[in-house]
Amino acid sequence: MKNILLFAFLGFCLVKAWQDFGPVSKVEPLFTESYVAVYGRDSCGFTMRMVKKLQQSQVNYRYFNVDDKIIADQLHSRMEQAGIPTKRYKLPVVDVNGDLSVRPKFSQVMKQW
Repeated sequence: MKNILLFAFLGFCLVKAWQDFGPVSKVEPLFTESYVAVYGRDSCGFTMRMVKKLQQSQVNYRYFNVDDKIIADQLHSRMEQAGIPTKRYKLPVVDVNGDLSVRPKFSQVMKQW
């Protein structure tokens, strides 16, 4: 019984790690020109930190507030297309030319940019 629980726990950990650190998922780009789109909340420290770093680096980005239902629905549709779960996820979700990632590091966004 202990072995079954151990394997179940390890399987769960592997799935979570794949979701959090797995490959970035590609979807149809929002714009024809190169872009960075940040989806988040004004009250989210991680989102505001990403926005601030993009501003400091003079990266042309678009910010979308997920508290707007239309924006949230569009984001969820794009996440589902990319195979990213939408039930619970961390903010911000960053879209770099169609590559979606959940709470990426700033350095990852800059590599994709």
